[in-house]
Amino acid sequence: MTRSARASAARAARDAVPFLVITAIWIVVMLAVYGLFLASKPGDVAYGPSIHASVFVPPLVGFLGHTVHEIRQG
Repeated sequence: MTRSARASAARAARDAVPFLVITAIWIVVMLAVYGLFLASKPGDVAYGPSIHASVFVPPLVGFLGHTVHEIRQG
């Protein structure tokens, strides 16, 4: 690998670290929210798949928007 290719690869990896950290934090927060959602569910209630999906879909739209924003800045 040439010196400029190494520098470019190192710069790309360094620029990706904040995004990866945000992604990891996002996953932990979403799992915590889902855990609270399940823990606070009344015992006699059975939620359908659409209710479970609604916990993840709105934040996922925001996450995908952030991903597209990062790619476009790239």
